[in-house]
Amino acid sequence: MAIEHPITATDPRISVVVPTIPDNSHVEVVACLESQTFDSFEALVVNDASLDICEARNAGIEAANAPIVALTDDDCRPEEEWLSAIAHEFEAHPTLICLEGRVEGGRTYTGEQKYVGCNLAFDRDAALAVSGFDSEYAGWRDDTEFGWRMERDADGKCRYSDCVRMTHPEMPRATIDTTLEEQLKTTYTDRYNDVIVPNTIIGRINDWLWRNGVWEVVNAIRYRGQ
Repeated sequence: MAIEHPITATDPRISVVVPTIPDNSHVEVVACLESQTFDSFEALVVNDASLDICEARNAGIEAANAPIVALTDDDCRPEEEWLSAIAHEFEAHPTLICLEGRVEGGRTYTGEQKYVGCNLAFDRDAALAVSGFDSEYAGWRDDTEFGWRMERDADGKCRYSDCVRMTHPEMPRATIDTTLEEQLKTTYTDRYNDVIVPNTIIGRINDWLWRNGVWEVVNAIRYRGQ
């Protein structure tokens, strides 16, 4: 297993884990980490094509030396205050075990309790206690399933902070897996209906309204005379 340590620290407070494969570059994300305003952290790049993304994340969690693990991806760019904001959230909320943050760019996320893996931080011991990421979901909803399992099984609170910001320059590489989507729905029926279904319905309605010109008419009326 290839785990690189581009950034090391003595007794780090946060371990950043970046799963990748040799075909992908992680130079830019490491450069962003080197520019962080927070300095008590290490970075672990799990660079192994033989591992699925869940296995790679779990390997990073197990190898981490800090009590808090922060995840991002090789195609993301953390803001300079990213780790400072994470550290602040865990200091301000002693029972916090899982923290999700804002994502902008090719993907936008504002805290709908889906726990996107490109901007996620959590208590290392709590994550290990729930067995980390589940490879059954590797490639689709594995991060959401992890977050929901942390909510359900771990001892502590999960929350979102808009101050914990990540840029995802490109569109995500993942594609929908209908089998895994159905599996998530079956396993977490109530959570799925609370979190995924309303968002899906709103998205479909909004798409229909745009395609049928309704929003164009609404905007014409709204901005008439301005």
